[in-house]
Amino acid sequence: MKRLSALAAAALLLTASLTSCGDSSKTPVETDAAADTTAAVTETAAPESNLCTDTLTAEDYGGADFRIYTGNVLAGWELPTTINYAAAETGEIVNDTLFARDRWLEETYNVSVQYTLNDSDSNKPQKISKLVLAGDDAFDLVIEDLATVARGLADANCIYPLNYINTIRLDQKYWMPELNEQLKIGGNLFFSSSALSPRYYGSVYVLLFNRDLAAQLDLPDLYQQVTDGTWTLDSMMECARQALSDTNGDSKITAEDTVGMMYEVLTPESIVMGAGYHYVQNVGGKLTVMLEDQALVTLMQKISDFLQEDCVVRDGHGSTFDAEMSINNGTFLFYNPCTFNLAGLRDLPYDYGILPMPKNDEAQESYIGYSQPWASACPSIPITVVGDRLAMTGTLTDAMAAYGYDHLRPAVFENVIQLKGARDEKSGEIIDMMFENITFELTSILNFDRLNGQLQEHFTRALGKKDIVSRYAAIKSKTEAAIAAIEEQYANFENNLG
Repeated sequence: MKRLSALAAAALLLTASLTSCGDSSKTPVETDAAADTTAAVTETAAPESNLCTDTLTAEDYGGADFRIYTGNVLAGWELPTTINYAAAETGEIVNDTLFARDRWLEETYNVSVQYTLNDSDSNKPQKISKLVLAGDDAFDLVIEDLATVARGLADANCIYPLNYINTIRLDQKYWMPELNEQLKIGGNLFFSSSALSPRYYGSVYVLLFNRDLAAQLDLPDLYQQVTDGTWTLDSMMECARQALSDTNGDSKITAEDTVGMMYEVLTPESIVMGAGYHYVQNVGGKLTVMLEDQALVTLMQKISDFLQEDCVVRDGHGSTFDAEMSINNGTFLFYNPCTFNLAGLRDLPYDYGILPMPKNDEAQESYIGYSQPWASACPSIPITVVGDRLAMTGTLTDAMAAYGYDHLRPAVFENVIQLKGARDEKSGEIIDMMFENITFELTSILNFDRLNGQLQEHFTRALGKKDIVSRYAAIKSKTEAAIAAIEEQYANFENNLG
């Protein structure tokens, strides 16, 4: 969606509501038995707080600098769902929430928040790790993506696992503890997802559907299918098939025609994850490749067959289909963007809605959203941060995540994704529901030698040319060796400190 630069990313100024964070109830104030009766009657208990930040303890760090390395641009876009830093108030609610967060940190902990902002360097992990391994204490905290920077820093043995830092309260709701269990390897959490950055809320894949076209085709009520639990892969495929139309009659499928679905390189992965599967499954930190599991193999073949149908076209490198034209003109039924793209689509001249990735079948308990790790930001703390400064960095990082859940989450979620990207109330409700069940795929983050590349090629350049079982068999030994090496490295973090 980087191509659609003409769609401006201005934000809507609305008041953000606050969201609760677990049980932070307080004991009612006890009255003095000797106090007069009137005072006892009128005195009330202190109001209970539902803010995560009220569970924190203020500290005084004597004006110390808190040095953060980050960036605001993602895939060429700078949107409310890509920024991590605000230099000043602008009237845009996410920007101003970030600015307020840093002023709150400074006042609550007596620190000076300092930023190094890098939006153009393509070698971030190499440059950061070179500084760290040379002993250069340049940064306290790095906020960058999981799949490139955090993974590169972990591989270079130059960041702590977050569970190593006892001032980070990973069991708290604002750290998404159930989700982070999927990212823990060998007992250590080098990659995390949290409300610390607005990118978490911009990283999830959804199905955009053309409501005008759906009405013209007299399709079933897709929102109702979601509500009823009947929005499945079969339903999506059948609707897509009904949408195909050679509008100009030239016997070729182009952007002038109507297509059922446009997909990009991560669409198959988002469908697989939405159906409740993983390419590599993480159980208690032990990683197992699932590409010999017959249920997953059958699902992947079903997806591959569908992607080869005439009603489906690909958006991306190697594709001749003009997806930009199709999106601007509304000649598609389904498209699969990431939520950070939604701010750039709000000016489309037709009605669209937002659906979750479909279930595999109606027996599946819930809808599952796939978070792509190039869009989701991850906090990383370099091993050059030691002693009292490490404890301080952990406290401040934890505080940023708590503040993000209280204030940044509703600012992004309600005022950018729901009310600007979703044009109707039902889409907003569906987005609420999707964020209750988010998952990652470790293969996208860690590659496991050639596994990730082979999976992407299977659904794009080599679509229909080789079955996934044969493809995996050719790389199985190297994949397993790569997994074993990563498990050993991450489990033995303290030994690697040297």
